[in-house]
Amino acid sequence: MWIQGLSALAALNFFSNGALATPVATGESSLEQLLESSYKYNDGSVVEMFVDELKALTSTNSSSCSQCVTRLSIGKSLALLRPDLVPEVYTRWCKETKFMSNTSCVSTYSRNTVSTSQTGTNFADMLTLIDPFNYDGQLYCHYKESACPKPSTPNVTLSNMWSPKQPKHYVAPEPSVNDTFKVLHISDFHIELDYTVGQEANCSTSMCCTPHSVNTKTKKNETSLPWNSFYESKYDENNTLIQGSYVDAFGNSSIWAPATTFGNYECDAPEILINSSLNSIVDFTKENNISFDFAIFTGDLVDHDEIKYTGYQMTVDSEVAVFRDIKDRLESIPVYSVLGNHDTFPYGELAPEGMGFSNYFNWNAELMADMWEDFGWLDAKSSQYARKHYTGFSVETKLGLKIISLNSNVWYKKNHYAYFNASQPDNFGQFEFLIDELNESESNDQRVWIITHIPFNGDSLPVPSKLFAEIVARFSPYTIAGIFFGHTHLDQFQILYASSGNDAKQIENVVNFGWTSQAVTPWVENNPSWRYYTVDRKTFSIMDSFNYYTKLNETFTNNGAEPKWEFEYSARDGYNISWPATSPLNGSYWHEVAQKVNQSKEYNQIYENYAKRFSPYVPDCINTSDCDEDYCFLTSFTVDSYDSCIASLPKH
Repeated sequence: MWIQGLSALAALNFFSNGALATPVATGESSLEQLLESSYKYNDGSVVEMFVDELKALTSTNSSSCSQCVTRLSIGKSLALLRPDLVPEVYTRWCKETKFMSNTSCVSTYSRNTVSTSQTGTNFADMLTLIDPFNYDGQLYCHYKESACPKPSTPNVTLSNMWSPKQPKHYVAPEPSVNDTFKVLHISDFHIELDYTVGQEANCSTSMCCTPHSVNTKTKKNETSLPWNSFYESKYDENNTLIQGSYVDAFGNSSIWAPATTFGNYECDAPEILINSSLNSIVDFTKENNISFDFAIFTGDLVDHDEIKYTGYQMTVDSEVAVFRDIKDRLESIPVYSVLGNHDTFPYGELAPEGMGFSNYFNWNAELMADMWEDFGWLDAKSSQYARKHYTGFSVETKLGLKIISLNSNVWYKKNHYAYFNASQPDNFGQFEFLIDELNESESNDQRVWIITHIPFNGDSLPVPSKLFAEIVARFSPYTIAGIFFGHTHLDQFQILYASSGNDAKQIENVVNFGWTSQAVTPWVENNPSWRYYTVDRKTFSIMDSFNYYTKLNETFTNNGAEPKWEFEYSARDGYNISWPATSPLNGSYWHEVAQKVNQSKEYNQIYENYAKRFSPYVPDCINTSDCDEDYCFLTSFTVDSYDSCIASLPKH
């Protein structure tokens, strides 16, 4: 029996502080005896009390922000004493108050298991670390629950970690004349291991074409689709297409649109599409008698399926399958890689070293380091560093370029552990690593490429976004020769300016920019694509990018034939910008492109055509307002600058 008047927290503290061994003064039976005789009962009682306290908070008239922050405080008090009960408490509260759907309640708050990517254990870990009533809590309640206004970004800096710029560091080195080499850039494969020909490709869930994909809406009476590519095909060990058995895809009357052999626009990439993309790269090099000195892969191996279908083993199998396929086709070409937000388990999570939770994620760093070293992509020293630093590393190519790989889950807004001490500059230590490498390279007059997955102007938290921009500004244009992202699945770029605000977006204020590569996966509504760069051999500045794609919809009606991969555009020629042939495609060049996109709907349409690779789902920029936010993305390097730009747009 509970002592009258005790709150859930007080009761839990009462139990935890040894008071259980003392009989209650009112003559009640000893609480200690009660707990010993019915441990499960009393766990249930603690759960009941905390659920009731959370439900009572929900019924108050306080603001959604206040409720969210207070919930975090209540949860922290429980997590510090009984973190194992947090998932059950919050799952029950969520369901009973209908805070979210039952499925979302389970995926968000239920205890982690190896079979599904639930994050309740990570949520409990976070509660033990964060300060609910300060920046941590405000930030969480803004990004994770949309309950609080976005808090002001703290004025943090890492400038104590570098010396002032010397005069020569303000000028980029001049490229050589017509002395270039080629680098392949691939990104966002998102292999769908359970892709099944004939299954629903027009589902009402997040990702289609699996045995569990359904469309819950009433099927309309539509004309039959002219699709005929329903073969269970594969590539053999010689990378030759073997057309498999034909699937009676229209035999199931409940399916709106059956999945075809090489993929669909609402699905991630079947392995046969990934192999087709890699084959097209190899075929291109042979047909044109060229070679790539190395390749970069900017993340995301695992698919977008619902959390309940995403398990630990599926994550491992996806990571291994994609890197195995890349190694098989690219053979001796070194591939310098990063992991994406999907390439972890549970989804999006990564804990800082030294906080007591990083052991959940060591398996991934070990797996990547082993594979990358076994494949000859990293030497033993870089591999060992990757094991201990979230798969991040630095490596020097045979031509002298340094490549620095960073794990972007460190700043990912869906990573629970990123909210701990969120106003501090470098909880994960990754920026210290980056700055140390840049300091070393600057002192040696060495040029650097930085590769990572998530751009800093979208799904990043504000503090790391601000700090990365500060780092880039300090080491540009002399040392940083290129920055490369993935994540968005779109062919994009982001420009960093020396000061904030739309008025500051002038060519004289350009600091640097980042390339965001297109994806091989067609999800969602894009044509699969890859690119390569021509790179100046002296400065490692990029002189051009050449983009290739396949029109996926043409594979729906080609009787199972292979996709046709074709040239799409070159960055130097595709926007009709007047630019010196000997000048690299630097931030100033992309500033000119961005201004044309902003000033002309026709140029905005060109940009969108390239962004989605001429898929059937390219938005209409001429006659609609669907493209109005493009300029903000292209000219914002940080999340704060992007948010400010979006806020300044006219409201429709």
